[in-house]
Amino acid sequence: VASLVFVEVVMKGLWSCLWIAGLTLLLFSCKFGGRDAGETIASGENQLYVVSWNVQTFFDAQTSGLEYAEFRGSKSIWSQQLYEHRLERLLDTIEEIDADVLVLQEIENMAVMYDISNGLAGRLRGSDAYGWMCFEAEDDSAIGCGVFSRFPLGQKRVHQLDCRTNGEQPQLRPLLEVEVLLEEGKNLQAVNLFVCHWKSKSSGEDEAAFWQAQQETLLDWQLRRVLSGSDSSRAIVCGDFNRELGEFTTLGKDSERVMLGSVEADSGWLHQNTTSAGSYWYQQQWERIDHVFTVGNLEIFHFEALSNGPWVQLDESGNLIPFRYALWKDEGYSDHLPVACMISY
Repeated sequence: VASLVFVEVVMKGLWSCLWIAGLTLLLFSCKFGGRDAGETIASGENQLYVVSWNVQTFFDAQTSGLEYAEFRGSKSIWSQQLYEHRLERLLDTIEEIDADVLVLQEIENMAVMYDISNGLAGRLRGSDAYGWMCFEAEDDSAIGCGVFSRFPLGQKRVHQLDCRTNGEQPQLRPLLEVEVLLEEGKNLQAVNLFVCHWKSKSSGEDEAAFWQAQQETLLDWQLRRVLSGSDSSRAIVCGDFNRELGEFTTLGKDSERVMLGSVEADSGWLHQNTTSAGSYWYQQQWERIDHVFTVGNLEIFHFEALSNGPWVQLDESGNLIPFRYALWKDEGYSDHLPVACMISY
């Protein structure tokens, strides 16, 4: 039996995340009408549009030594110019997607987050601007996860595993938790947002299954902590889980709900009107490994893997698949599609 130690870092208050609206995001604007919920939310109900996207090894042009091999060294063609080209494509996509809360996986560091926010400064303003952001990565990790939000971000917590009885623990991305503060009446009410990037299967399915189980247990503990606060507690869980929908435990006659450890959750992929086949194209098949779950008093109104922009391409068989980033060609976006979820609260 593995012995688990959960390491938690808590940063209290609104200033735990960066407030950037007053700095550069209120300058100029050019807005695309990117969102389309596809369904009507009842009049008077509040809505939140959340998009989660693995942007595929998004490194800047400064060498830290932690980058993946193709992005460093004398044989690499990676450069400031290539970075700026790729950054510009990402900014175009963010603007077109038009999310209220944007969650990104595989961002290198906070410097990239600043570059994104500064790039958006000349495009978005007022209520369209992303006034809040936060980022987290494990020490000595090449990549981490970031959040951009149009709503204030409150308390931030970082949770990490320390599990060493199954041999040496691989590098695991921490579980990022941050409060999204939503206006309800005259008050700000928190929805706890959990950002996950679980162990990949690159080192083998058995090893991945073990470490994903530990990461699920960590998420379970933190969700139960949130839900024990009050009957009105709620949470959104999203990210790249490297786990297919069918690998989660499901409940209900028609498997309408998913278990995150011992916590019941609604899955965007199981929404009755979802038609998307997957978000990750692997060995000529779609996989549903990027997820948005809701827990508590939240309702998913629409969910889809976004496949209607320049971040997709036709393959040789005519399939519309993610336009994978190719450094040597200076083209592409990511090997994942963004997953988008309209939530009422």
